[in-house]
Amino acid sequence: MARPIEYNLNEVLDSAMQLFWQKGYEGVSMGELVLHTGLNRATMYSLFKDKEGLFKDALENYYSKMSIRKLAVLKNNPGKKGIELFFETFSFNDNFKGCLFSNTMREKEFMHEETYNIPKDYFENVRLQMQINLEQASINGDFNGDAKSMALTLVTLIHGFHVYGKYNQSKEDSNAIITNILSMIR
Repeated sequence: MARPIEYNLNEVLDSAMQLFWQKGYEGVSMGELVLHTGLNRATMYSLFKDKEGLFKDALENYYSKMSIRKLAVLKNNPGKKGIELFFETFSFNDNFKGCLFSNTMREKEFMHEETYNIPKDYFENVRLQMQINLEQASINGDFNGDAKSMALTLVTLIHGFHVYGKYNQSKEDSNAIITNILSMIR
């Protein structure tokens, strides 16, 4: 009788998430996932069906552990303050990998729409919440522009920030970028 395979699903998803975050969806092989997660192939396929199934679960894991908190910062802090706090955590460093969701947006052609919609929906929610925050800031006299256009611009800048930080790890430069972004909403 075969011994049951022991694994911690949270640890498996964290390991897969880190690998996908580092190398991208297309850059990761099933062999690397098996090695990185400690699961054997049979268990991997039994749990996730295929690489995309694991990737989808890793994206949902990222959302529940990281992205939902950033969105909550916007929702729980009305007006300009929410946007300032949202960007407060953005900083380059030697191990900067960008955002798994921003990285995933570049690989749309490699995955099913359902999987791709996880980061897409997140950024749409960020854009909508930023628009709400900017409308609140406008009512408070803290913002004097078109809320929708600025929210679209901010989300675009978020993606650019995550790409640029992959090759410029200067914390000083990231602080300058964020200061400039925030000056746009004053």
